Amino acid sequence: MTTMTRLPDPERSRAFLFGTAVYEADDLADLPSVGNNLTDLHAALTSPLGAFTDERCTVMLDPPGVIAVYDVLRHHAAEATDTLLIYFAGHGRRKLRGGLYLALPHTQTPNVAVSAFDYDLLREIVNASGAANKIVIVDSCFSGRAIPGMSGGAGLAQELDIEGSCLLTSTTANELALALPGQTYTAFTGELLHLLRTGVPDAGPLLSLGALGEELRRNALRRDLPLPEQQFRGTTQHIALTRNPAALAADAPPPSAAQAAQAAQAAQAAPVAPPPRPSLAHAFVSRALVLAGAEHVTKKDLAATIRKHWAIAADRFFRRMGTESYPSESWAELRSWLRQFNDHRTDDIEGRIVLIDTYLTDPRLSHDHKLLRLLHWLDPDGPVVYRDRPITYVSLAEICLRRYVGGGRRDAELLEELARPHEQLLDTMAEFPTLDRLRGARRSWHKALKNWRDADSTLWPPEVRDWAADVGPGALLAARLPPGHLAEIRPRLPAEAQPPDPSSAWYEHLLQAAGGRDTVLGRLAEAEWSAQARQEALATAREREQRLRQERAAEQRRQEEETQRRERLRRAAQEEGERQRRVQLELEQRRLRRAEDEEDERQRETERRSAEAARLSAASRARAVLRAFALAALWALFLIVAIWLSWWFTSYEFDAAQILSWLACIFSASALYRVVPCALRLGGAFRPRLRTPSTWLPPARPALATAALLLVHGLIGGDSSSRSGGVKADSDLLRDRGLSAFLNYVSQNGSRSSFGDILIGLLALVVGAGCVWFGQHAGRTAARRWEETHAQQGARRLTGPR
Repeated sequence: MTTMTRLPDPERSRAFLFGTAVYEADDLADLPSVGNNLTDLHAALTSPLGAFTDERCTVMLDPPGVIAVYDVLRHHAAEATDTLLIYFAGHGRRKLRGGLYLALPHTQTPNVAVSAFDYDLLREIVNASGAANKIVIVDSCFSGRAIPGMSGGAGLAQELDIEGSCLLTSTTANELALALPGQTYTAFTGELLHLLRTGVPDAGPLLSLGALGEELRRNALRRDLPLPEQQFRGTTQHIALTRNPAALAADAPPPSAAQAAQAAQAAQAAPVAPPPRPSLAHAFVSRALVLAGAEHVTKKDLAATIRKHWAIAADRFFRRMGTESYPSESWAELRSWLRQFNDHRTDDIEGRIVLIDTYLTDPRLSHDHKLLRLLHWLDPDGPVVYRDRPITYVSLAEICLRRYVGGGRRDAELLEELARPHEQLLDTMAEFPTLDRLRGARRSWHKALKNWRDADSTLWPPEVRDWAADVGPGALLAARLPPGHLAEIRPRLPAEAQPPDPSSAWYEHLLQAAGGRDTVLGRLAEAEWSAQARQEALATAREREQRLRQERAAEQRRQEEETQRRERLRRAAQEEGERQRRVQLELEQRRLRRAEDEEDERQRETERRSAEAARLSAASRARAVLRAFALAALWALFLIVAIWLSWWFTSYEFDAAQILSWLACIFSASALYRVVPCALRLGGAFRPRLRTPSTWLPPARPALATAALLLVHGLIGGDSSSRSGGVKADSDLLRDRGLSAFLNYVSQNGSRSSFGDILIGLLALVVGAGCVWFGQHAGRTAARRWEETHAQQGARRLTGPR
């Protein structure tokens, strides 16, 4: 029987893709392409053509340790019931006696047995899974040792011989996998992704594992790559990871002539070079760092590109660095590239370690500051650039005095970063030889800046405070730059002004906070605000004289207002006494009304107790019981009248009418079982009223149900009789013979018994039981209704008007 190729059930299948791109050990080279392997393989498996869903396909790049891999692997193995896919990319290490270790970021050669993930443990977890199909793909050196038969281990092949297992490896047991420098993927995974994206011609609509394995081996032979190995058990070679794009393309309609011409023109305009033929010699060599479309193999080359493309470098390397356990791809690539400069004779190894461990991973530093630190290590003797702007003493002076030399918003942001205490950006710039005269400037500047900001500026006008916050920090820093460079921009500053005479108090305080007229900040303050200070001083003198006249007028007004206030207090005292008398009178009236209400309440309570005693007296209860019996008799009377009227007009057996009458009596007597206790409890309150039918009519449901029972019995047993005569004792016989003859015939002896009579008797018993049940239900319903009515009447009496 031929097995059909199928896709895994996405709801019952799981995929776990993990790998290592960055290694701590020096003997294990970093593999940046592993991150691309995992990302794009996940995208291929979860694409619209893929067989897995995004939430059931987990990716783990650079796992923190063996336990983390074990937990995720065991979870997926337990959850999968249809297909379990495990993929690993990274370095592999051989066991002495056969077998394979999967190297993790912290794997070291001396402790590889505990720091790497043992493939035997992976195999145990996969074998213990309940998945019907188990697929393991290993892209690493010596990955062929994952297949027991290749490592020469006796008996291990039987351990893997489980129905529904598949194993694909990138190499044989003793070969190295290829990871070419500058390539997006490793060689094996790149070929696998190429097949998943483009498909295999003539492989059918689904791309099975068997077709993938054969095509991978053919491509490896054509391109002189390490030969991948495969092993299938059961029907897993017929499991497909994706739909076959080649089959979908073949089924698509042919392109039009215009589309074909356009595609041919594009192919001629941009010919694609064939991929390079890799060899084992290219596996682990120093690799270039790609930034802004260029490859960099020296520190100065990278420093030059950073100066030209500052924003690109800062965003790529430091804006999103990830975490220590899961670094971003860009940061991991940069760190790996920096580790290549490890020659103590030519490279500053200690400075590189300090750079990575102290500065580049410091969360308090901005990404631009980290990039400046990197630039200093790469090319300390080169020009200083920060955020695309060359930094010199003159440019720093322009940044500090941007308000007067035409600086922009970026200069304001840079000055704000320089002022942040935790950044120490100015000290970093001072480490460059071209800015070495800035050493120590940050400390003195921050001290002066603190004194400037702590100055009591409440005396200053608002516009002066805004000017001080904007100009003060830059001017204080400009005063600490070399004087010769500051002199170059002095002609662009405002001209010196004459000191005001007289001057305002805030102006003198401003100059004192600025350190005097001879400082840069003092000269700027004098040029900016001396004219305003002189005008304000003159205006202050005029205002002082006017204020004196206003104070004398105000004093006279205060005396008049005091006299008026005293008069108002006297009138208010009189009004307060009158109000107190009215309040006292109102309180007395309330007390009298409360006493009257209490007396009325006592009278009502006395009347209620008298009424309650009268209601529950023996005579009241006896009358209530008699009314209950009368009510039940009335219910029976209604039914009996209806029965005999129906007997008179429908002419059925006299015996049936007699039985129905007895059943009506049984119904009414059963109702008394509930009504009489209610009458005893209510006493005089049990008073059915003729004008209120709800107080004496039986409940509708039991009454209708009883009538239905009686009607059923009348229809079934209406012609049944216990007399031996053949004449029917109905209303027609009474009209024909007269009353005396009819009664004489009815009283005849000589009864007979038949099976029909027995059935009619049993039916009468059943209907009688029903009448008893419905009678009790009617009594219970009527009693509850009367008790509720009595409770509502009592509540109305209690809450009546007082």
